[in-house]
Amino acid sequence: MLDADGVTIWQRYGGKAPEGFFYDGWHKFVPGDARYDELLPAARQLPLVVAESTAPVYPETLAMLDEMQRKTREWQAEHEQS
Repeated sequence: MLDADGVTIWQRYGGKAPEGFFYDGWHKFVPGDARYDELLPAARQLPLVVAESTAPVYPETLAMLDEMQRKTREWQAEHEQS
């Protein structure tokens, strides 16, 4: 799938590991990556469509996420200096 930026290609992968668990994820391809030129024509035919959510935004949840991001930034700043 071609991202909304018109450049990034996303390719889904998944399967079953020999240990028996299932996995899935996304490969991200940008110009210069191996296979990018090969995947681009097909990706252009399948653009990524992101639907707007109709779920309500709860102020308490948003405040909690903001606080988590603040703490993460502080932690990263402390550990970058080490």
